[in-house]
Amino acid sequence: MGSAVAQCPHGITSHSTGNLGQNKLGYSSRCSKFPCQLDFARFGLLHQGSSAASSSDHSTEFGRRINAVPDMDDMFWDKVPTPLLDMVENPIHLKNLSVQELKGLASEIRSELSCIMSEKPNSLKASLAVVELTIAIHHVFHAPVDKILWDVGEQTYAHKILTGRRALMRMMRQKNGLSGFTSRFESEYDSFGTGHGCNSVSAGLGMAIARDIKGKRDRVVTVISNATTLAGQVYEAMSNAGYLDSNMIVILNDSRRSLHPKIEQEPKTSITALSSTLIKIQSSKSFRKFREAAKGITKRIGRGMHELAAKFDEYARGMIGPQGSTLFEELGLYYIGPVDGHNLEDLICVLQQVSSLDSMGPVLIHVITEDNHQDAECNEKIESDNPQEGMITSSTRTYSDCLVDSLLMEAEKHKDIVLVHAGMEMEPSFQVLQETFADRFFDVGMAEQHAVTFSAGLSRGGLRPFCIIPSTFLQRAYDQVVHDVDRQKIPVRFVITSAGLVGNSGPVYCGAFDVTFMSCLPNMIVMAPSDEDELVDMVATAAQIDDRPVCFRYPRGAIVRTDHFMHPGIPLEIGKGRVLVEGKEVALLGYGAMVQNCLKAQALLSRLGIEVTVADARFCKPLDTELLTLLCENHKFLITVEEGSIGGFASHVAQFIALNGHLDGTVKVMNIRNFHFW
Repeated sequence: MGSAVAQCPHGITSHSTGNLGQNKLGYSSRCSKFPCQLDFARFGLLHQGSSAASSSDHSTEFGRRINAVPDMDDMFWDKVPTPLLDMVENPIHLKNLSVQELKGLASEIRSELSCIMSEKPNSLKASLAVVELTIAIHHVFHAPVDKILWDVGEQTYAHKILTGRRALMRMMRQKNGLSGFTSRFESEYDSFGTGHGCNSVSAGLGMAIARDIKGKRDRVVTVISNATTLAGQVYEAMSNAGYLDSNMIVILNDSRRSLHPKIEQEPKTSITALSSTLIKIQSSKSFRKFREAAKGITKRIGRGMHELAAKFDEYARGMIGPQGSTLFEELGLYYIGPVDGHNLEDLICVLQQVSSLDSMGPVLIHVITEDNHQDAECNEKIESDNPQEGMITSSTRTYSDCLVDSLLMEAEKHKDIVLVHAGMEMEPSFQVLQETFADRFFDVGMAEQHAVTFSAGLSRGGLRPFCIIPSTFLQRAYDQVVHDVDRQKIPVRFVITSAGLVGNSGPVYCGAFDVTFMSCLPNMIVMAPSDEDELVDMVATAAQIDDRPVCFRYPRGAIVRTDHFMHPGIPLEIGKGRVLVEGKEVALLGYGAMVQNCLKAQALLSRLGIEVTVADARFCKPLDTELLTLLCENHKFLITVEEGSIGGFASHVAQFIALNGHLDGTVKVMNIRNFHFW
């Protein structure tokens, strides 16, 4: 026994008492709602079983994972008691809980999530839908030895709570807090980082093959959702998994979400006592061994008998399973389902059966969940916290609102304008377009590659497509942009939304690279508006261009002006910028939204008696070479300001200046970028 006083990195003094080797900290705060004991193992700072003597060896690696402590005030929120959850510091504590206790734990997790995520109803619904599934996975499997991968970040919140990050959930999507997605740098329980969805099956298959080559016996579990099944990579990975026949488990979390209202209105897949019994038979080791033996016998009898038996097996399983279930069998995965995603007994039974199988190949478990499956007290809490959920409570006008208005105006002029939208979610602003142009608005979900080539086909059919894709999701469709659009000089108009920094959405949704990878294409026109007026003009400009592709980006967030006046769009001259403020010696050349920062800097410098020039480039490609020459000849310093990565606007400016000899004069060129880490 001993005691020590330590100063935490964020100014919180902790008093440690007792056996230091147990890594327990007792806080001096006497508030009853503050946890009096803090176990380092909950935060993934130390490996399980690490001693005090070896803790320093792990501090460098694991210290990077959690480097923030929640604000004290945030720890004292009112919530219902959670006695079971309070005992769970990591997944191993779930092993000895009974099914009834696990059900109580699920209720407590829902209550916890409702308190934490009540201001984010969409994320809350997605996370509440998979509470029982998450508990069942961690009850059956042994993470982090067994690898658990997720496709959708919003569905991992219960996973984070159960893997030692409960105390930091209030710091999610905040500086030095938790990521909104799984992250290898945050916890050893996150086997692979969640990106834009659809990557878990591919990564999981890679881990399974690596396990087989190394002769290990750990299990690989991947969880996918309705949204990610719209992306082709999922089916590519499943097909390869079926061919390689390596043991892995794919869980399809089917929340009945769809881009097609007709599908959502159809009767939902029913789960009865009979279907529950059938899935337990399907997943049993004896049934699968019998099935494999029957296949072997029919192969020996002859090819015709084997093919006939295979067709009978497919027909019988198709009759038992829901519509489309045989697709996974065709890809080579053994289909089990549907399973009630809120029935812990069935979930645990099926997962235990599947986890016990050896050398049986890939398995897909079809789990049915409900986004609105909540306890009564959770519903009451959400309704009280969100009395006007779904209503617009702010008059703030965004760039997307301006885009919608300008597209509506252009669509009145050009009856051949069509709109294609891709990405994980559609902004509320675009729903106006979808309702107004029901027959000319196409939302393809997470199928960005298809969206680009589909737009190219619309253009070749004589229409004027505007392809609306967030910057970070356009990265997935780059091959199609190159070969299906730019190389053929097909006039597709790319509207790149959420460009640049995106606040608490983090690096997964950060739009850092679009200027770089779009401006290097030979036929692409690349532009960016400095404010909402230029956005309207660029929509009009893009609508007029009919001989090559064009793209323009705009940031997430509010517009510059507040008067909400919309003027008709005026097409801009291609490759022409403008001087906004004339000054001396120093010139600030801004691109896109960064022009506003240049104007703010000019106003501050003006108060100090320093007059600088501010120019709006408007175009990254083609550059306004006359404007650049003028700025170089009349100023001692030229500073480019952009929001993007290396290789973007500043690189094009630097190349022009270097090739045209402007560096031989007196001008000095510098660059300011928001993304210094790229």
